[in-house]
Amino acid sequence: MPGATPSFGRRARVPPSDARLKLELTAAGAAGLALCAISVAVTLSGPTSTGAGFAAAGRALMVGLPIGVGLYAWHGRPEDRFGPLLAALGVGSFLTTLAESGNGLLYSTGRVSGWLVELGFVYLILSFPSGRLPDRVDRRLVGAAAVLVAVLYLPTALIADSYPVPSPYTGCEAGCPANSFFVLGSEPAFVDSLFLPAREALTALLFLAITLRLVLRFRGSTRLMQHTLEPVLTVAVARFALLAVAVIVRRTGTDSAVLVGLAWTIAIALPAMALAFLLGLVRRRLYAGSALQDLGLRVRADVAPSDLRVALSEALGDPSLHVVYWADEGGGHWVDERGRAVVPPEPHSRRYLTEVRDRRRRVAAIVHDAALAEEREFLDAVASYALIALRNQRLTAKVESSVLEVQQSRARILASADRERRRIERDLHDGAQQRLVALRIQLELVEEQIEVDPKGGMRKLHVLGDEVGETLEEIRALARGVYPALLEERGLGEALRAAALRAPMSVSVEPDGLGRYPQDVESAVYFCCLEAMQNSSKHARGAHAISISLRQDYALRFQVRDDGGGFDAAAAPGAGLTNMRDRLTAVGGELSIRSSEGGTVVTGSVPLARASENGAAPATPARSAPLRARLTPS
Repeated sequence: MPGATPSFGRRARVPPSDARLKLELTAAGAAGLALCAISVAVTLSGPTSTGAGFAAAGRALMVGLPIGVGLYAWHGRPEDRFGPLLAALGVGSFLTTLAESGNGLLYSTGRVSGWLVELGFVYLILSFPSGRLPDRVDRRLVGAAAVLVAVLYLPTALIADSYPVPSPYTGCEAGCPANSFFVLGSEPAFVDSLFLPAREALTALLFLAITLRLVLRFRGSTRLMQHTLEPVLTVAVARFALLAVAVIVRRTGTDSAVLVGLAWTIAIALPAMALAFLLGLVRRRLYAGSALQDLGLRVRADVAPSDLRVALSEALGDPSLHVVYWADEGGGHWVDERGRAVVPPEPHSRRYLTEVRDRRRRVAAIVHDAALAEEREFLDAVASYALIALRNQRLTAKVESSVLEVQQSRARILASADRERRRIERDLHDGAQQRLVALRIQLELVEEQIEVDPKGGMRKLHVLGDEVGETLEEIRALARGVYPALLEERGLGEALRAAALRAPMSVSVEPDGLGRYPQDVESAVYFCCLEAMQNSSKHARGAHAISISLRQDYALRFQVRDDGGGFDAAAAPGAGLTNMRDRLTAVGGELSIRSSEGGTVVTGSVPLARASENGAAPATPARSAPLRARLTPS
């Protein structure tokens, strides 16, 4: 089907079938509800003494919202990773709710899970909305976060006897369970003096770097991506700022009530981020729909290439966008609207080439910002509009060319008819008219002679009778030159057979299963064959024989072939060849001429259905045996 085909880029994940996707989403939704219920139960039964109900609702949101939004994104774009990854983050958030338990092992598992959830949180923010990290700087930031967790967070689970409180992942503030993963007899002094300050400082720097990266990515994005990223950027920057403030507050020993408030705010920021993801996805869809609506209004049948480029540029929000066209000459290459060659962008560059195909045929391509490469559905829709515009351009040009060709053909036909009229006038004036004038004079002389010599006058009258007969025959011959009587009475086969008898070289006529056809069709085919035969007789170098074959299927087809030396049909079209094409075009037919050293072949066809549509009766097949005769001039 028509649409956009990326020339470069990573291979997209193959989406599952509809039945499998429905099953996966149903199972994930049921599991999410179950995890929310368990989170509520664990929180209500844990050591949180004040605000247990509020804590349970918050933990349910931390689990349920990421899973719900992840399922929405998964359903909308099953080929992307983001939806499943966000749902997985919701499952990870469920593990953090175990930190609300009074059991030491569950509590410790929940606290360690919080570090891993933060790592997944960083990955999702930097990979939104596709779930992939195409840029190297994003991959490095995620790698730095992973190293930080692996080196300065996870080891403390083995050498620290307790976890810092308050924390976004537990409501416990005092008398919390001990660290079940602690393997030493006592906590080393460097943990509190070195590990904790170092990881908090590095964490603050990492969050600052991620914030700057999000801001730069937002500023360098297209309008579509800016609409998508805006709510995510707002919540992410606020959460990272709160985390940095919480680190400073903890190190400065500020009132614990402030720290508790910060911890709960950071915890609630996780479901808030899920809502920001949802809002970003909805804004992207609304923006794409509005852009496509505007593009549809601007793309008209008469849109110029420059106007098309501007319309596509504004729809995609990429001022540097340009459209290139595929030229088949020389093995095929891209050209711009002025016909100048264009080199396609290199893989992994900042530019991206999206092909516009009409089924399997290349038509054009849109060269745009690589940031749009992930918006495959939007690009496909834009490319479809571009294809419609290009089709309309091509059809408009074809219609204009056809109208011009018809006008020129009509002018040639009128000129040919005028020349034929003048020829008839000239032949009548030089032939029959002169004979009639002479007859009139001779009749006057015979009238005078009869008065003097009746017998001589009678003999003269008989002579004049012969001249009248010759005049009548000349008029008949002139009429046959306009439309042969034999063609009207006996059809194409007999008319061409009679014409072949008058040819200066050997001509064979093979009409295979012909019937009778509308008068304009028979006339067009007859005179085309006659013109081809005359051209071969006059211009075919070394030609000795001509063969004419006619047959009928869903069209009336003919072929005139000679055995001469051929000629360059393209370089020397001639008036005769033009007249042949005009005659066939007038009845909806086609003509082709192929000439080589082995001879010239003139092939033509007239659709019989077209002839019936023009008001004529369909062709009647001949019941007699096909006429096959070798004719030679007498």
